[in-house]
Amino acid sequence: MTQPSNLTSHRDANGAAQVAPDGEVSRLGRFLEGMVQRSRLLSRIMLAIMAALVIANIIYPAGYDRFFWETLGGAGAIYGLFSCFVIVVVSKFLGYKLLYRPEDYFDNEREGNDLIGDPKGREAGHD
Repeated sequence: MTQPSNLTSHRDANGAAQVAPDGEVSRLGRFLEGMVQRSRLLSRIMLAIMAALVIANIIYPAGYDRFFWETLGGAGAIYGLFSCFVIVVVSKFLGYKLLYRPEDYFDNEREGNDLIGDPKGREAGHD
């Protein structure tokens, strides 16, 4: 794999530095910066599309259903929202119970133990 020989430094319209081989990444960088700058507009467009899909599902049912709740309009959206909520709550619970440690967990070497030995002896140079 060869390295691109023509690396140039560019500045876009907002002054953000773009380093790109032959300008390809620079265009992508400008596109992504534009997306970030228009994030509020894009969020509103996506919310409008999702609301339109739920309304369309209420007006024009899918026509197939295995369970009774699938006949309800917007049931898939409600199920998806509920599922996301459950995933976030369960993962936070597991994170706090299994992964969370106190802030001074790794700094608490005041008391001796089998792993670190006697901290007073180590400070005096006897360890």
